[in-house]
Amino acid sequence: MQNTTGLIQSKTMGSVASHIASYAISRGVPLQEILSKLDLDPVQLLAADARLHEETFPKIMNLMAESLPNEAFSLDLAKVTPFSALGFVSSALEFAPTFREGLEVLVQYQSVLSDRLSFGFESSEVTTRVQLRHPMDALDRGITAELGCALLFRMVEEFYGVACHVQQVSFMHKPLVPLHLYEEYFGVTVLFEQPSNGFLLANEALKSPSRLPSKPLYDYARAHLDRLHKDLEKPEMQSEELQRVYDAICENAALAEYGAPALAQRLNMSLRSLQRIVSRNGAELREMLEDVRLANAKQLLANPDLTISSIAHMLGYSEERAFRRSFKRWTDQTPSKFRRAAKEKA
Repeated sequence: MQNTTGLIQSKTMGSVASHIASYAISRGVPLQEILSKLDLDPVQLLAADARLHEETFPKIMNLMAESLPNEAFSLDLAKVTPFSALGFVSSALEFAPTFREGLEVLVQYQSVLSDRLSFGFESSEVTTRVQLRHPMDALDRGITAELGCALLFRMVEEFYGVACHVQQVSFMHKPLVPLHLYEEYFGVTVLFEQPSNGFLLANEALKSPSRLPSKPLYDYARAHLDRLHKDLEKPEMQSEELQRVYDAICENAALAEYGAPALAQRLNMSLRSLQRIVSRNGAELREMLEDVRLANAKQLLANPDLTISSIAHMLGYSEERAFRRSFKRWTDQTPSKFRRAAKEKA
C-alpha cells in the first residue's frame, strides 16, 4: 500500500468554509443540507480558528453547483467574501511594501491557508506567471480553483491596483459557465484546459506599492504568521506516538483491516488508550483510518484491471454497496465516476 502521510494532516482554514456556507445559505441552500452533506457539527463550521478537512471545500462547492445550476457563483462568491476570512495572510499581503513582497508572503505562508495548497510565481524577461493549485481541484471540476483565482485577483487589485497589468487568466479545467462571464469578471482573455491555474501579468506590476503601506502592521501580521507557521510545522505525524499509530494502520490496511478495535489489538493496548493517545496529539482516530482507506481506494481505482467489487473486498468491505456509500461520502463521487475522471485527466 502507498504511504499517505500527507493525507493525515490535510486541513484548510475553516473561516473560508464558514463564509462559503453563509453565502450558500443566503442563496437558498438549507443549512441542514450543508451540515448533512459535509458531515459537520455546526460548531466546526462556525469556529473561526477551525482547520477543516480539505474535502469540505469540493463537497460544498458541488452542493452549490447542484442548487445553483448554470450560475457563475464562484465569481459571485469571490466578490463578497471578506478578505478577513484569510486572516493574517490577507493583512500581510495588504500592508506589504510592494506587490512582489506580497506574493512572497503568499508563497512563504501558503500552508497557513491550506496544508497542500501549491502557490508560486515565476518571472521571465517581461512577464510573471502567478500559479495556484490544490490536489483536490478535480473533485469539484475546478470551482474552488475559480474562487481562489478570482479572490486573489480582487485582492491584488484592491491592495496594489495591478489589474491593468494582467494580460491573461488561465484554468486547468473546462469552462463551467459561458466564457463571457469569466471575461467580464477578470477583464482579460480567460483560457481553459491549460497547464496551470492563475494569471499572467507584466513584470512592472511587481514594483507596484501597496495602497496602504504600513511597516508596523506588516511586521505585526508577519509575526503572527510566523507563529502559526511554526505550529503547523509540527504536524501530528511528527509525534512518535502518532507515527506508531499510523504505521499500525498501514500494516492493518495491507490485510484489508481498517477497524479501530483491530488497530488497538495490533498496538497491544485498549481501544480507550488508543483513542486517548490520538486525541492528545490533536488528531481523530476515525479520520486517520478513513484517510488511509480513502488514499488506498484512490490508488486501487487507478488500476483499470481491478473491478469495483474486488477493490471493495481489498479495502475490507463485506459488500460493494458499503464501499460505494463510503466513497460517495468521502468524495461526493461514486467510485466509477472518480475512476472515469482520473482516466480523462491522465
